[in-house]
Amino acid sequence: MPHCDGCGLPVDDSHYHQRIARLELATRFRPVHIKYLILSDTPPARTEDYFYRPSNDRGVRSLPSRMFFDELAVAAGMSHDAIAAMPEESVLAEFQRAGFFLAHAVECPVADPARLREDLNRLAPTVLQRIRASYKPKHIAPVGQGIAEILPFLQMSEVQDRLILSGGAAFYDPFLGDPQNQTEFGTALGSRLAQALSATPNA
Repeated sequence: MPHCDGCGLPVDDSHYHQRIARLELATRFRPVHIKYLILSDTPPARTEDYFYRPSNDRGVRSLPSRMFFDELAVAAGMSHDAIAAMPEESVLAEFQRAGFFLAHAVECPVADPARLREDLNRLAPTVLQRIRASYKPKHIAPVGQGIAEILPFLQMSEVQDRLILSGGAAFYDPFLGDPQNQTEFGTALGSRLAQALSATPNA
C-alpha cells in the first residue's frame, strides 16, 4: 500500500485521489509569490467544505466552513458585502492576488484529536521544510486550535521572525459556526488577522 505524501501514512486509492484533487484545487489559486501563509492544522473531512473548492451554491458548505471562507477573505481585504456579491471563484482569485495562501500542516483530513496531535508532531519537520523550500512566505499566520501543537517547534526554528501571532498564540475563533456569539464577543478571525497583518513590515 503506497504512502501519502500529504499525511505520510499508508493509504488506499480513494485517499490518494482525494489528496490529488485537493492539491490541484489549491495549486490553481496559489500565488506565484506568497506574502501571507495562513497555516491551519488539517483540511475539513467534507469535500464541499474544502476552502479551495469553489461552488456556485454556497449552501453546500457547512456554516463553520462558510464563515471560515468569509473570514479569510476579510483578512485579505474584502468586505463582507463584496464577498456575498461575488462568486466563490472570484473571491479565491482576489485572495490569490493579495498574496494569500492557505496551507495545512497535515494535508489530509484527520477527525480524531489524539491522532491529529500525533500527526502534527510527526510532520512538524516536514511542515518546516515545506515553508522553507516551497512556500517561502514573507509572513506566516497560524490559525486554529490544533496548529498550537507545533507552534513551539516553529518558534524555535529559522521562521520564527516571520510568525504573526495573536497574543503569542495562533489565531482562533471559538465561535466559528456561531455568528451571534462571534459578533457579541468579537472573536471573528478576519478583522483580527487583517489588523495584525497590516502591521507587518512591507504590508
